[in-house]
Amino acid sequence: MTTLILARHGQASFGARNYDELSPMGERQSVLLGEHWQRCGQSFDAVYSGDMVRQRGTAARALLAMSHEGQLTVDTAFNEFDHQNLIRAYLPLVARENPEIAVDRNTLFGDRKIFQRLFDLIIACWVSEREGALPVSEPWSAFQTRCLDGLRRIGESGAQRVVVFTSGGVITAALQAALHLESAAAFRLNWHILNASVHTFKLGERGAGLLRFNDIAHLELAQDPGLLTYR
Repeated sequence: MTTLILARHGQASFGARNYDELSPMGERQSVLLGEHWQRCGQSFDAVYSGDMVRQRGTAARALLAMSHEGQLTVDTAFNEFDHQNLIRAYLPLVARENPEIAVDRNTLFGDRKIFQRLFDLIIACWVSEREGALPVSEPWSAFQTRCLDGLRRIGESGAQRVVVFTSGGVITAALQAALHLESAAAFRLNWHILNASVHTFKLGERGAGLLRFNDIAHLELAQDPGLLTYR
């Protein structure tokens, strides 16, 4: 039986030219996570990260803060889906079917509320595997398979306690498998996954079981509401 901890990356650079890097807030969140683990006496038999900059950056800062000296294994199975590809593929369809929503491609990332409303509709198109204006680089079913294959390999590794630094989509795929949810229901949970949050599973012969969801004790202890971010 393997205890699996999925840690979402710290806040990335939403609205910036390069989203895939930690913001100063994301860096702080990552350090607080590692410091909290050190205080709690946490240790890991194996440490994994996706290959994205924000994932590896979170891992590096958290592991340094907890003085972890083990090797970090980078595995692309834990990369996030390509949200920019999904926007390009489905935004024309979503805009046509929802004319009441003002869509301005030049300012789409400037209004978080409008972006979230549109992105929710885009994700709904993706998980139902609708045909978009452009090809989708990775269909939802393929994304699920990639993520769960990575988790299966960890379960088969024999390690008893493993942490993976990853993203909300991968955590959603794990939640769906553990809770036997429909895709739409799983993504309703996705929108509540905070940056630098911790999600704990048990991996066994019967698959994954959820033990803890959206643990942010390390952020709450800092007593700074600004640390609680979603994007």
